[in-house]
Amino acid sequence: MPEPSALAPAVNMSGQKPNYGLDAPEIIRRFLSFGGAMLICGFGALLFGSRYPIARWFVAPFVSVATSFLGTAAIMVWGSKFGKLRLRDKLISSLALRGDERVLDVGCGHGLMLLGAAKKLTSGRAVGIDLWQKEDQAGNSREATLENAVCEGVAERVELIDGDARQMPFDKESFDVILSSWALHNIYDAAGRRRALDEIVRVLKPGGRVLITDIRHASEYANVFRSLGLADVRVSAPSFIFVIPSRCVAARKAKAQFST
Repeated sequence: MPEPSALAPAVNMSGQKPNYGLDAPEIIRRFLSFGGAMLICGFGALLFGSRYPIARWFVAPFVSVATSFLGTAAIMVWGSKFGKLRLRDKLISSLALRGDERVLDVGCGHGLMLLGAAKKLTSGRAVGIDLWQKEDQAGNSREATLENAVCEGVAERVELIDGDARQMPFDKESFDVILSSWALHNIYDAAGRRRALDEIVRVLKPGGRVLITDIRHASEYANVFRSLGLADVRVSAPSFIFVIPSRCVAARKAKAQFST
């Protein structure tokens, strides 16, 4: 087993609220920039319309495009700050954790699912693994996740590991529950995603459960889990908290199943 990172103090003395990051910050930035530019063009066309009537024809198209891009950016910000927390709470509640489980969050980022699970644990442990890529989530770092653990009052039940989902440094059959949220799609090749799913199944205990939430590849994840012998594989209806639909894939490792 790898050495866990140093844990932050368990008590939040400042009253600071957790920050679970802004997802896809570069895309949001581009949408805001382009939408703002189109809005300026629309106002410019309106002003020039008094002198050049043909310019008025462009006002509505410019404003329409601006509204579309700015609205999409606003929905994505709402999803990052509010929507994903609501979905997180619903998903964690659906697991009905006893409190003594060992839980893994693959690609934990700021700890959204990791800390949500940790709040349900008593004698159990929540472990997060990540490469801490900032292009996937603004301000993504181990330190930010530890700060969130303190804010949530669960730092004593959390461990963070630097590592890759495609080659996780854990013994086989180490975890009762494995979670992953909006992370695996950042592995752009199908072979790499397959290795990550193989690893998830390898470190999952017989009888253990896996729950993956992502904006792409849900059918692919489900098919791989079925091919690896997991039972009760289910794909949820879409959720539109990030405009692009998110789906959840749930499965269970049969108790008699051999590890991969």
